[in-house]
Amino acid sequence: SLSITVGAGGAGATSQVGGNGTNSIIACVMTSAGGGAGGGYGNTAGNGGSGGGGGMNSPPGGGSGNTPPVSPPQGNDGGDGQGSSGDASGGGGGASAVGANGVQSSQSGVGGAGSPNSITGSAVTYAGGGGGGGRNQGPGLISAPGAGGAGGGGAGGPNNPAGNGVNGTVNTGGGGGGSGFTGQGGGPGVSGGSGGSGIVVIRYKFQ
Repeated sequence: SLSITVGAGGAGATSQVGGNGTNSIIACVMTSAGGGAGGGYGNTAGNGGSGGGGGMNSPPGGGSGNTPPVSPPQGNDGGDGQGSSGDASGGGGGASAVGANGVQSSQSGVGGAGSPNSITGSAVTYAGGGGGGGRNQGPGLISAPGAGGAGGGGAGGPNNPAGNGVNGTVNTGGGGGGSGFTGQGGGPGVSGGSGGSGIVVIRYKFQ
C-alpha cells in the first residue's frame, strides 16, 4: 500500500501576496511541489512547482518554477508584472509553458498552459497557470485581465469595477486568477482566486 497526499490549492488573498499551493506526495516515490503564490501590488511572487505571476508595480518579477529543481522539470516561471502608471500583472506559470508578462496599459499576462496527459485513457490537460488581474487607473491607463492557462487556470478579475479572480479548477492543480485593481486605493473587498487542488493518478500493470 502507498500513502498518498493530494495537495491543496493556495488561498486567494485580498491584499499583498496569495498563498502557495501544498505538495502532492506519493510516499517514498515522489513529491510534486505546489505552485507559487501570485504577487500582490508591489510584492514579489512566490516560487514553486510553477511560479506565481508577478504583481503590479515594483518589484514586478514572476516566481521561479521547478523549485526545488528536478528532472524532468515540474513546471515553469511566472510572468513579470509591469510597474508605474497602467500597471499590469504577470500570468502564473503552467506545467508546460511560462506565464506571459504583463503589457503596460494594455493587458495583464495570460497563465501558462498545463500539460496534456492521457494516463487515464483520455487526453486531459492539467496544471494551467492563473491569469493576472486587470487594472484601471484612469483614461488611457487600463490593463485588461489575463485569461487562465489551459488545464484549469482561473482568469484574472475585471478592473472596472474591480472584481475577484476566478478560482482554479479543483483536481487539476490549476492556478487562481489575480484580482482586479482600480486606482491607488485598490479594490476593497476583492480577492484573488484560489488555486485548484491537485490530482494523483497511478497506472500499473496487472499480470
